[in-house]
Amino acid sequence: MEFKYPLGIIDSGIGGLSVVNAVRALLPAEDIIYVADPLHFPYGEKSREELVEIVKPIIGYLSQHRKAKLIITACGTLSSVCLPDLAQLISIPIMGIVQSACQEAARVTRQGKIGVLATRATVKAGAFGQTLKGVNPGLEVIEEAWPEFVAAVEKGEFNSPEWRVQIKDRLISLKDRGVDTLIMGCTHFSLISWFFQELGGRELQVVDPAWACAQEVKNKLYSEEKRSSSSGKLSILVRGDGFSFQESLDNLSFHLKEKVSLFPVDLGVNISV
Repeated sequence: MEFKYPLGIIDSGIGGLSVVNAVRALLPAEDIIYVADPLHFPYGEKSREELVEIVKPIIGYLSQHRKAKLIITACGTLSSVCLPDLAQLISIPIMGIVQSACQEAARVTRQGKIGVLATRATVKAGAFGQTLKGVNPGLEVIEEAWPEFVAAVEKGEFNSPEWRVQIKDRLISLKDRGVDTLIMGCTHFSLISWFFQELGGRELQVVDPAWACAQEVKNKLYSEEKRSSSSGKLSILVRGDGFSFQESLDNLSFHLKEKVSLFPVDLGVNISV
């Protein structure tokens, strides 16, 4: 059965494009509407109540005006802090990155010690730790907030000599504590999972939630017969400073499969859910 409505994907900045690329690799026929929200970047420093009010117009826009069949919060903070609150606001499915990433990490860990790198809000919520324990109560979980590195990735500054030394030292500290598997609990980190793998070495298994989430999306669409055979078009909408968003893409040298235009969008307060 063909189901032509698009997928909606949300993040505060460029990090969620890791999920976009993974979904497009596994589901090339799906139309995707990506909403970036640099107006409220970073999400990781905001409370649950703030996040719900910030994201409410976006999910209303995607569900009502763009008729999305599924919304993905391609953000560790949204997925950890307020996904149940957002799910109550709309009738279509909404999913995050936590569950699928945790299942993958539990599958690949050798010693049962898993690290999670994320924002302060994500670590405070503890969703990754709780989910991992739900998958396997015997797992040991170490969650660390690296908020300053989120900004460095957004600005394309993460690969400087200073950051390389600092990140390598932090990864060595995690490995010294027995961590053998590392979840990119923020999709900004997911964008550069290769960077963490390079500095962490072969003994550290890096779990990229973008690919785990994309596989979950594929399974859901196929099992519910909602997959599409349309154009596979990507639209990027930017709430806030589109110039800074484009600059972030350029600084990171992030390449999409084709050139897309960035459309500014004012979701305003008139979009209800």
